[in-house]
Amino acid sequence: MEMPERNLLTWTVIISGLAQNRSGEEGLKMFNEMRLEGFEPCDYAFAGAITCASVLGSLKIGRQLHTLVVRSGHDSSLSVGNALITMYARCGVIQDADRLFLTMPYLDEVSWNAMVAALGQHGHGTQAVELFDIMLREDIVPDRISFLTVLSACSHAGLVKEGKKYFKLMSADYNITPGEDHYARLIDLLCRAGKITEAKDTIDAMPYSPGAPIWEALLAGCRTHNNIDVGTEAAEKLFELTPQHDGTYILLSNMFSAAGWWDKAAEVRKLMKERGVKKEPACSWIEVESKVHVFLADDAEHPEVKSIYVYLEELVMKMRKLGYVADTKHVLHDMEQEHKEYAVSVHSEKIAVAYGLMRLPTGGAVRVFKNLRICGDCHNAIKFMSRVVGREIVVRDGKRFHHFKDGGCSCGDYW
Repeated sequence: MEMPERNLLTWTVIISGLAQNRSGEEGLKMFNEMRLEGFEPCDYAFAGAITCASVLGSLKIGRQLHTLVVRSGHDSSLSVGNALITMYARCGVIQDADRLFLTMPYLDEVSWNAMVAALGQHGHGTQAVELFDIMLREDIVPDRISFLTVLSACSHAGLVKEGKKYFKLMSADYNITPGEDHYARLIDLLCRAGKITEAKDTIDAMPYSPGAPIWEALLAGCRTHNNIDVGTEAAEKLFELTPQHDGTYILLSNMFSAAGWWDKAAEVRKLMKERGVKKEPACSWIEVESKVHVFLADDAEHPEVKSIYVYLEELVMKMRKLGYVADTKHVLHDMEQEHKEYAVSVHSEKIAVAYGLMRLPTGGAVRVFKNLRICGDCHNAIKFMSRVVGREIVVRDGKRFHHFKDGGCSCGDYW
């Protein structure tokens, strides 16, 4: 910042802007510099800093900021409360988000939206729908964001009837015209439930030409339910609209591989290479002793990687005694069975979870973040891990949170 004079408003605007643009690390740096220069943060500055902690997924920093908020007397602020709800939810501590929501002196539609979204992301779809209905009974007028959050919650929980009801309610009772993002949530809801034909009919009946988010939702559903014909059609639309997006190629290739169509899968990967499209590498990370540790699949860079693999192998042996069998259908390349079993054993989320179990205090939850969707074998394996070690393991993937405990998952194996 090169301004000759800076006041509290200047700092607050910068911090909030960085938070909104997902520059969490830089935003927190500015927040600390502001305090070093002698400025006492206002509630909006605190809200911006808390949002920065949310972006980073740093529960430790979020809790520290919450403590500062209480000490400074800003804990009754609506903007701070809403930011804290989102922060705790994004950091995997839904109980604290719920506690805040129930004890806040004031609530607005942002508060309700944040809590409905939090419940949906953490696999509590039924509770999200119940809270949304309470919101309506309390005469809180929902906005377009409200309907996005409840549609997402319905989608993650397979609540097709409820989701379709809310989609109709938007225009019928609240005069809100569904946008492409609302249609994308509806298509995702139908596709996750296996209603591919109904999803396709809904797309055909849309009042405007569907964009990439619509076709992405359809393709993802077709990949899950092995509908190659419709999935291929969706992929072709996406190749026209977003030819450089790696997700289309990956989903289509994986769909062909899952069906055993290895030549078709190879053609897609070849096309991807010819067009210069690079696949985003899957990675997982975990915070241990104030340091973020990042892992790739088959990681060989971490300084403790050898001991992690030894620990992971010991863990898998105990898991097998409880019935765990590696699900190699999630290996989407044609190779020998032994190589497939090794490939799934070294996924980044397994390595990160193992490291957390090794290094975090016994009894506490292990919280891992992943940039892409968790694979089916890792989901099953981590359920077994939670049972073997008797600890809660929380994994946030690219779409939602999974809370593993006592051999089960909060998503109910529907994700």
